[in-house]
Formats: sequence, structure tokens, C-alpha cells
Amino acid sequence: MHSSLYSLLLAVLFLALPGPASGRDPGPVIVVLGSSTAAGTGANPIDSAWVWRFTKYILQKDSSAKVINLAVGGYTTYDIMPTGFVPPANRPRPKEGHNITSALSYQPDVLIINLPSNDAASGYSVQEQLANYSLIVAQLTDPETRLFVSTTQPRNFADSSKVQTQVEMRDSTIRRFGPRTMDFWTDLATPDGTLKKEYDSGDGIHLNNAGHWILFERALEAGAAGAFSSDLRLYQVH
Repeated sequence: MHSSLYSLLLAVLFLALPGPASGRDPGPVIVVLGSSTAAGTGANPIDSAWVWRFTKYILQKDSSAKVINLAVGGYTTYDIMPTGFVPPANRPRPKEGHNITSALSYQPDVLIINLPSNDAASGYSVQEQLANYSLIVAQLTDPETRLFVSTTQPRNFADSSKVQTQVEMRDSTIRRFGPRTMDFWTDLATPDGTLKKEYDSGDGIHLNNAGHWILFERALEAGAAGAFSSDLRLYQVH
């Protein structure tokens, strides 16, 4: 084969390869980090889950938008820490592909974090969780990326100290993130901090369709839909 023809073929192949993040689609990008609630657990059918409803709402406003859902059941703040972070002993390492580093590789216009209760379930203190959030937030170097963080959610812990951790983390999240906080607690919790029966999917942890609807509304109330002006396109990354 002539060298000139070979060079031409190489050039064509190079142009056909997917581009880096800077060459992403022009529409707005929303990335969700989280655990089982954001992954849709408890909702039946799955399109009743809050992230799916949120996605449909966004696409009705702007059909060029993408919602990329990186949530995985069981995740804690440690699981979404930046790639390369070395956790203390007996703490999980960051999960590449589903952590803050991966989320930011999509160059999101909006980043949503929804970690309801697994940190408390694992015995991680409020101070520990807040320290993790500080490092996570420090990764957001693009001022155009808007961050929204959900409060904790009520869960039927047998250990009252874990319920107290949830309450304290709820309040700390509101103080830390202010108007960018999504209130995933109010109206879902009983006075003692457990999950109201009418929103319980049956395991005392996850929300049913009615509960997911409230989360969807709270995400909108917080402004997570932004200024995005219709078919459903949800990118659930496995």
C-alpha cells in the first residue's frame, strides 16, 4: 500500500474515534452520584423513581439534555471519593467509574449527590462524612458546575444513635450547602426520625412511588433542574 494512501486511512480512522469530554454533545449535562435511592430501588415500575421522573422533566424542557446516573446501591461517601484517595483502615476505596472523578469527566452543568443513609448504617460519624464532602467538593474546579446535595433520608434503624447521626447530618448538610440542598427528609420522616409507613417500600429503608415523587419535587424546588429549557434518555452506567 502506498504510504500516502496509508496515511489517509489513518487520518480517517483517527477522525472516527470518539472525542474527549471537551467534544461532548452541546446540550446540558446532569450527572447523579449516589446509592440505591438514586439508582431507583423501591420504585415500581422503575420510571417512577425520582431520577427517572427528573430526567423526563428535564428532557421535556430541553430534548438535547443528558442525565447520566452513576448511582450504585450500597454506596457511601467513601465510594464516591476522588480516584487515588486512600481511605482510613476499614473504609471502602473510591469506585472508579462511579465516583466524583468519573462524574466530573462528563463536564456536567449540574452535579447531584444523593447519599441517604449508608454512611450512618456503616457507623461513620457526621464529622467523617463532612470531611469526605469537603474533599469531594474541592474537586469542583469549574465554577459553571452547579452542585446539589440531598439531605439524609429517614430509615428505620434499630440503633437510636444512628437515627441521631442521620438527624445531625441532615442539619449539617443544610448548613453546608444552603439553598443547593435538596430536602429529602421533611414529610417523609416521623417525629422519631424513622420512615413514615405510607412512603415505605416495605424494607424500612427505601421509598415507594409516593416517596420517590416527593424526592422528585424536592429536587425541582431546590433548583436542580436549572434553566434547562421528548423522549426519555437516561444513561444508567453499570
